Amino acid sequence: MKDGERSATALVGSRERVFLMQFWARGVCMARGNTDDLHAVAGAMRTWQSGARVRELGSEWPFVTFSPLAAAHERGEAAECTWRRYHENARRAPQLLRLHSFITVAIHEPRLRQLMPFTSHWNLGFSRTVGYPYSGDCPWVEPLDGDRYRVTAADRRRELGTADAARSVALVLAELPDR
Repeated sequence: MKDGERSATALVGSRERVFLMQFWARGVCMARGNTDDLHAVAGAMRTWQSGARVRELGSEWPFVTFSPLAAAHERGEAAECTWRRYHENARRAPQLLRLHSFITVAIHEPRLRQLMPFTSHWNLGFSRTVGYPYSGDCPWVEPLDGDRYRVTAADRRRELGTADAARSVALVLAELPDR
């Protein structure tokens, strides 16, 4: 079910009666839920498509769950929330562990904090949009051994340099688009 910038999907389980639901807004999966009740599926979709926020959806339909990031998206604070989460969890999340020094420096740069950080194949990317598709016009950071980083252009082919965290942040800032 799609209406403007929002959509809701329900997939049917193959071995048991279960409906696997996702609720999307502006390219972001905002909430999920599973139920065996087809009336609940229709009701949750109706609630979502009527413009309800994730808290309202979860309150009315308890089988629906959402993350703090989804609530941050609704407040327009998704990038800030993601930067904070990456910084606080860098030592516990395997994909962030080797990026910790870079993130610790980068989080203090206002131009970077305006961008949505994301990881892909152990590398750190940045986007001017917070939902899919990502903007695809910002540099990438690849962690190397010894708290060093390889910074590449948005196309991931042109290497901008290899350096420590502070110099790598400077390389990223120098390559950001002017938009």
